[in-house]
Amino acid sequence: MAEKSWRAEARRRWGKKAIRINGDGQYAFLTWCRVLEVTLLSTRTEAEELKENVDRTACGGGCTGDHEIVDLSIT
Repeated sequence: MAEKSWRAEARRRWGKKAIRINGDGQYAFLTWCRVLEVTLLSTRTEAEELKENVDRTACGGGCTGDHEIVDLSIT
């Protein structure tokens, strides 16, 4: 699937809930705390590194640690 299609897939899945969808790529890093934000990354490794960092430092005020990685190629 082309990068543009990954953004379209993310909008399809979370567009009504997410306040922001950033980046491009097959792997979506989601922060479900206070509000839903989605960051798209090209590799699983990039997504895992981002999640590890955010889990350690928090995603902002009101962070509850509710973060996950979703592979957009899996329905």
